Amino acid sequence: MTHSNICLLPIPPELTEQALILCHPRDVASFSQTCRQARLLVYNNTDQYLWRKLFLLYPFDDPRKTQHGFRKDIDFDWITELRQRVRAEIIARSARSTPEELLAVLHIFLGVVRSASPITRGCERVPSPSLLWVVDVLESTNMLQLPPFSQRPTCQALARLRSYLALTLDDCNDEDEEGKQRMRSLRTRSRCQVYDLSNYNRDNDWGPFMPKSGEADWFHVECIINVISCNIEDLPARLMDTRPPCGLEATRTYSAPHATTRSPHDWAGVEGNWRRFVSFMDYRCFSTRGNRTRDGSFFEDANFSEATRLIELKLHLINLDAVPAYYTLDGFPDSEDPQYPTLYFSGSSWGVHGNESIVVGSVYMADDGVVRWRFQRKASVYETHVQWRSEGLQIGGIASATGIVGTWTGVRHEHGLLFRPFWLWKVPDDHPSLIRALIHG
Repeated sequence: MTHSNICLLPIPPELTEQALILCHPRDVASFSQTCRQARLLVYNNTDQYLWRKLFLLYPFDDPRKTQHGFRKDIDFDWITELRQRVRAEIIARSARSTPEELLAVLHIFLGVVRSASPITRGCERVPSPSLLWVVDVLESTNMLQLPPFSQRPTCQALARLRSYLALTLDDCNDEDEEGKQRMRSLRTRSRCQVYDLSNYNRDNDWGPFMPKSGEADWFHVECIINVISCNIEDLPARLMDTRPPCGLEATRTYSAPHATTRSPHDWAGVEGNWRRFVSFMDYRCFSTRGNRTRDGSFFEDANFSEATRLIELKLHLINLDAVPAYYTLDGFPDSEDPQYPTLYFSGSSWGVHGNESIVVGSVYMADDGVVRWRFQRKASVYETHVQWRSEGLQIGGIASATGIVGTWTGVRHEHGLLFRPFWLWKVPDDHPSLIRALIHG
């Protein structure tokens, strides 16, 4: 018997394939190197059945489930994608990985998060395997605290992933002095970015966006999230149940309350009840010491004062021709994608003193796939002019539970007027009204 006639696969290829499906992808790759027949079985299957099974059983989300529905014709390279993710995990867990390798891994993790399957009706409590994998790797390796990342906080990919995480991997207990100091430094650095007036101008729409291009400035977005998240921790206990959902699971498309049962024309999940936290500096701190907000000592001064207030909103969609004349903000362009036409909304908001005001705004799917929100608010229902404007963006996918973060300021951008951060998120229809409880309690 010649060497070429020796068969190392005496069982049918179908059974071998089923056995390989139960193996780790690394073992499958090793098996492919044992002989020519093994390599052909592993890599020359035109429908990629083996690698599709390995991908889904790892497990990862099925990429054929997109926000457009279930698709079987999606062009997806199962082999390449799985190998990239497995290699990313190996690099993240290695103590010898280079900064360049870790940065490449960061982009892979971000891609996995952004491609997580949307929430579907009846499966609202089913978690995403892909997101569980990302959190497990990041949490077990403490990768985002490594020097290649801690020394370059303005990296857009890093800031975007940290924005999606929203400090959920940054917890520290009372005995962790190093962790507490890290959080104090993070809070100060974030305040310096958020309250610096030089970061806002017409070219970036007075919000957390890149000048000219209009794309999200994720470092600025992360700083907004950090500021409000830290401020929320300082709020009274009665507000414990009124917090925006955080973590990767809350960034999934249609994860907001009632998003899976929304009206077909309300693609952004606008209609319903919302909560909004707004933070702002004591103007006297700014006016007496000038714009020294780039200096961290400004915020560490014992006289520095910052407040956070809760606002409740109820919004509904309106037609473009129903937008009131007092709405003076530049309109978003009409979307080129018929699935995501620019939406317009109106509604009411209530502050802690019970005063009701009118809100008018619009929602737009930007070219970079980020959902942008823009709205104005009157000081009260009795006013004839608009006082405040807000510019924000959705964290994660369409109608994500995490909601919208951004900045608010005077509608005319008066000289010396401050820019402040906000966080807006949707709540269930039966969510208790804390504002009414405070007014009548």
